[in-house]
Amino acid sequence: MAVTRAVDRTPVVTRIPPPFDRRTLEHPYFEPGPRRVGHLLVASFVLLPLLVPSGPGNTGLADLGIVAAVIAVFAWLHVKRMVVTVPYLLPMGLLMVAGAVAAYVASAESAALAVVQDLFLLLWAAAVANAVRQRRWLLDLVLRAWVWSGVAWAAVMCFGWIAGINWLAGVTAEDGGRASLTFDDPNLAANYFLVVIGLVLATSVVRHSLTRCVVVAILLLAILFTGSNGAALALGTMGVVGVLLLVRRRRGVLAATALTTLSAVALALLAPYVSLSGIRESAADSAQLLRDSLGRTDESSGSRQVLASETLRLYLQGDLVGVGPGRTKATLKGTAAPYVKEAHNDYLATIVERGALGGAGLTVLIAVVAVRLTRTARKPQTKWVRHLVPRPEFLLALGCGFVVSAFFYEVLHFRHLWAFLGLVAGLDPGAWMLASARRRWNR
Repeated sequence: MAVTRAVDRTPVVTRIPPPFDRRTLEHPYFEPGPRRVGHLLVASFVLLPLLVPSGPGNTGLADLGIVAAVIAVFAWLHVKRMVVTVPYLLPMGLLMVAGAVAAYVASAESAALAVVQDLFLLLWAAAVANAVRQRRWLLDLVLRAWVWSGVAWAAVMCFGWIAGINWLAGVTAEDGGRASLTFDDPNLAANYFLVVIGLVLATSVVRHSLTRCVVVAILLLAILFTGSNGAALALGTMGVVGVLLLVRRRRGVLAATALTTLSAVALALLAPYVSLSGIRESAADSAQLLRDSLGRTDESSGSRQVLASETLRLYLQGDLVGVGPGRTKATLKGTAAPYVKEAHNDYLATIVERGALGGAGLTVLIAVVAVRLTRTARKPQTKWVRHLVPRPEFLLALGCGFVVSAFFYEVLHFRHLWAFLGLVAGLDPGAWMLASARRRWNR
């Protein structure tokens, strides 16, 4: 007798795993996105470190990638008739007007180049902001390209330094044993790797904990090989602020306050037993890696104090217009100053070169960035953004690191700074709500 078996003909329902939702995937934000735009954006972030060899006006291969990405993004937005926003337009407008006026008064054509660079970086930030705000696919692509390319560049530089391949590590006789990769400046290279660390900690690009530790270790080693003391201070600032904000979000204000108090007490108890001068002297007589970092702390801080006093005196003896963008060194040389160099301080350089209006523009820029970073770190985000950026407080911490870095070198013309500011503007919940209101109004 044949035995028949019941066959389960219940239709199989394929479910999309969280955090995705089939209903919301129909929104244009979740479309795959324009592939050519995505590829050019990836190329622009991968090429960010390629500043050597340099062309006219300190241009490099990185600028070719940025120009291509900016043109592609704005052409795509125009064809699709999307609303285009230009974040940081007001503060950068003030800085550009101040720079143009100072360049005209000083009759220095070379100073006008800085104004063109301001416009270039503003458009770069606007392209990044609009791209990541319009398509989730582009946001995911940008984050992955930036993080993994940054880790790859750090690994290449570390390999070159360890293997003694100076051209690969970017080690020159002028900078001693400090590595700079293809940035032409060890401080610039260190700041770039600092940004990548912040993105690794803030985003979900590197998901596995062990892999994240290995990646951060490679980036920290790269910063160590640059010998940048300013980057070390900025890294410490970012770490402290990020941990406190993370504790505040997960455990509450009371836990964050208790951690801050305990840390301050421990620091006060240990400080009398730590001799900074002894550490510097030991580092100066130690290996080259320590000599080029901790060992030169006295020389570096002393020269920067002299330069800061000279630059401040230049501002107090000048007028409200400024000497012109990028003309601090030439002006110090004209006044027979004992230490002739660029300001290496964004705050002093801005008021000296662009006058009172430039100082106002920088103040507004810092305030706008602070508001955007605070909203990004504290305001509720959509679950799609939370999935890609689960720890946004490290973006705010990275912004604090930039504030510290600006005391040691001029970061306003760093290309990766404006890419970061564009990313923040694209993630800003306030900008999302404004864009949604505009779409409803246009309907």
